Amino acid sequence: MAFPRLISSFAAILFCANALADAPTVDAPLPVLAISERGELTLTDDEFSFIPWTSEGADLGKVHVIQYFGANLKNKDTFKPFTDLLQTSFEPGTISVTTILNLDAAMWGTTGMVMSELEKNKRMLPEASMIVDEDGIGVTDWNLGDAGTGLIILDEKGIVKYFSRQALSEAEMASTIQLMRNTMTK
Repeated sequence: MAFPRLISSFAAILFCANALADAPTVDAPLPVLAISERGELTLTDDEFSFIPWTSEGADLGKVHVIQYFGANLKNKDTFKPFTDLLQTSFEPGTISVTTILNLDAAMWGTTGMVMSELEKNKRMLPEASMIVDEDGIGVTDWNLGDAGTGLIILDEKGIVKYFSRQALSEAEMASTIQLMRNTMTK
């Protein structure tokens, strides 16, 4: 008799902990995500290093796109069509893009390959903000669901204007680009 009660109590605790997570909410400030294990990949004098990163105050003054996904083949291209569209829709430097990679989702034994690819990308795009979430805390802190992915659009003041946990359709991509343009002109 005690075992079923223990199971249901454990399930209730898990449900409550997940319910307390702050999913990004449109027209509200982005819930703070602080990553201290690894963090932002930096490149200085041809040397890579990591510094702690927080979403608090992330690139205020520009429309900001944050994409969060697992470091695995299943998730790596979830938002690629949208980020490719960003490159052709906006002049360089007019928006900020931050990529947060959940290293906890990487398949065992692939961390070295993931890090190598990330460093290669940082060399090609040194101005890009690339974050490594070693423990995958963003999945729970931002309540990103089973897929552990999220696309967030912030206005210049850090207010969430768009949030999706899944890949965008062509219509969603077009309307999100228009939303970003409208946000920039206000």
